[in-house]
Amino acid sequence: MKRKSWSFFEDNKKDLVTVITSNILANIPLGVFNIFLYFIIIDLTQPILTGGTIDYTPLRQYRIWYVGAFVVYIVLSMWTQTNNYVKAYTMSSNLRLKMGDKLRKISMRFFKERDPGDVIGRLLTDVQQMEWIVSRVLPDISAGLIAPVILGVLLATIDIALLGIMVASVIIASVFLFFARRFITVLGKKHIKSMTETSSRILEYFKTIKLLKSYNMVGENFETMNEAMKELKKSSFRAEVWTGIPVQVFLFCLDIGYLLTLLIAVQRTAAGSLDIIDLFAFAVIGHYFYEPIKDLGEQLIELRYMNLSIQRITEIFEAEEPSYNRLTALPNDNDISFDKVSFKYKENDVLNGISCSFPDKSLTALVGPSGSGKTTITSLIARFWDVQSGEVRIGGVKLTDFEPDALLSKISMVFQDVYLFNDTVMNNIRVGNRNATDEQVIKAAKAACCDEFIRELPNGYDTIVNEGGSSLSGGEKQRLSIARAILKDAPIVMLDEATASLDPENEAQIQQAIENLVKDKTIIVIAHRFKSIENANQILVLNDGKIIEKGTHNELIKTKGLYNRLWSEQQKARGWKMKVG
Repeated sequence: MKRKSWSFFEDNKKDLVTVITSNILANIPLGVFNIFLYFIIIDLTQPILTGGTIDYTPLRQYRIWYVGAFVVYIVLSMWTQTNNYVKAYTMSSNLRLKMGDKLRKISMRFFKERDPGDVIGRLLTDVQQMEWIVSRVLPDISAGLIAPVILGVLLATIDIALLGIMVASVIIASVFLFFARRFITVLGKKHIKSMTETSSRILEYFKTIKLLKSYNMVGENFETMNEAMKELKKSSFRAEVWTGIPVQVFLFCLDIGYLLTLLIAVQRTAAGSLDIIDLFAFAVIGHYFYEPIKDLGEQLIELRYMNLSIQRITEIFEAEEPSYNRLTALPNDNDISFDKVSFKYKENDVLNGISCSFPDKSLTALVGPSGSGKTTITSLIARFWDVQSGEVRIGGVKLTDFEPDALLSKISMVFQDVYLFNDTVMNNIRVGNRNATDEQVIKAAKAACCDEFIRELPNGYDTIVNEGGSSLSGGEKQRLSIARAILKDAPIVMLDEATASLDPENEAQIQQAIENLVKDKTIIVIAHRFKSIENANQILVLNDGKIIEKGTHNELIKTKGLYNRLWSEQQKARGWKMKVG
């Protein structure tokens, strides 16, 4: 079911009402304050204009009311601003948590179709825009509405015709405001797209800085980021200029309306049909009538631009989640079966009607050329993607019958790309089981052969790991990843062979850690080094999205097929040496 823009505010209706109401209340004293200012000016100027004597007694009374209105305004404003920001920060924090929970549940297709900078932009920049709506824009709009209404009522009691001219100028000016809002909608989308592209390129730049330095592609030599920066500059200029033109016309129309009102008032005063005191009223109060409307127009333009961010946030909540039939009990068996499974990404076929099984408590290896579908098989088992046709079952139960979290509770994954959070070593391992005790974490670390190097860190298990794990070696990160999986103790383990690019010392330690991990589990290994899968219960050989060979290592060697050829090439590569001269 599609959500309307702003629908994620539904849980915060009370807070929004509080923000708007408090700002309206805070601006009522400001309107009253301006009215008292008018009466003070009248009492001071009328005797001079009529040749009378100034009576300071009413002025002393007005002074008390004037100061009182000002004090009330200051108190309400301080309370309102504090309330605005507290509500805004609370709502944005809760919204980011909701978005994070939603992103955890939706299909990987959502991420595959977007750059990382796009998703990050929605979580950071777009939510910040929402925060500004609550803390700044809505309060300013409230102020822009309440003051002109109060002052308009006063002016209507003086001369309804002159007020009609002022209101007509506002209506005419609003036509140009309409065009400005249309411009910002079109140009704003392009501007946000440019910002997203630039964010992605900046992320790419810093993630690959070592590679870029080695090929002298830093700075202006990194053309993709340069082009993104230039496009951002162009889109920013277009959004500002083309939106700014009708906004300036809007402001010009308001100024013309004010001057026209004064001109007619002066003419009527000269003709004797308007009292000079009333002329002063429109000269003074008219200024305070128009000023908040000018600010209101600019805030409405900002609100339209920010609404684009609201739409982008809404897209996340509208993203489809995998459907499922909640099971009352999970199956005890952990065998996995594929029945005529096909999968494609966009128009590219990845798997073509494959059927196979992964017996409970057995080791199955997946081998084949890059792009043959090995990783896709593991992703389908974890239901990161859904099949286009066919069925995948665990313990005889279709994956679509599992609640997603229940499915993932049965699976541990250890892949080559290990990500560690900017947190303690203890908490990074505890990702495998958030309820684990310190003793259980340490036990898992010992089983993963990483207790020794952890204790050598400055603060042991309480040492803070840099974001991404950059403060640790590749082998150390791999062992921490295995410790997570051991702590989770899931019955199904999927490995993208963790030793493929490690030195012999780390490889030996990680092999020992993996042996401790996979005892009595259903194991699926994406194998890069065939030497490590010689004892696998079965090996599935994939090519072009199909299983072309199946058997044990010895059986496949005898077939003289693709596996035999890849095995032979690896054996030759082991004896490879670089020639000098």
